[in-house]
Amino acid sequence: MVVSRLRGALGAGVTHTDPELSPARTGKTRQPWPELAPAHALDSGVPLAVVLHQGVRTALHRSLAHGFSLPVRAALAGDGPLPVCWYGQQDASWIAYYDVLRRLGLAGYRPDDADHLDTWADLARSCGWWWPGEDVCVVVERPREIRVEPVAGTAHDRIRLRPHGVRYRDGWQPRLTG
Repeated sequence: MVVSRLRGALGAGVTHTDPELSPARTGKTRQPWPELAPAHALDSGVPLAVVLHQGVRTALHRSLAHGFSLPVRAALAGDGPLPVCWYGQQDASWIAYYDVLRRLGLAGYRPDDADHLDTWADLARSCGWWWPGEDVCVVVERPREIRVEPVAGTAHDRIRLRPHGVRYRDGWQPRLTG
């Protein structure tokens, strides 16, 4: 619940039209904006807000969710139930998005919310996944190695995880498919 409150507060601080709230084009077609390379998108009339959303939040989410956190989560679960909710570097998509908006002057956050965002950014940079509890917080180290490759034909150079592309410091390597 803390995360949803923070994300709501950060969203309220955005001073431009956020495509997350209205991703469709205005006008007759109301089709979603095309995903293009940033310079081409801006030259084609795609609003800066949409370019930032696609190039930061959406691209990072696709890379991190489909290329890392979902496969690792499935590997950890095996044939059993999926592990509980955790936080960490897989949250980088929304953290980076709101940070970019702030740095570009397109968002203004209350001091407490800005400090909270900075804490999340520090956590995403400093550790792997973490599970907060009432009396203890479990923190996992970041992987020692993550091998990735560009995905051909994508506008934002999204990455796809190679099989056996993650290795932790203790040698553990989740079995992932590409």
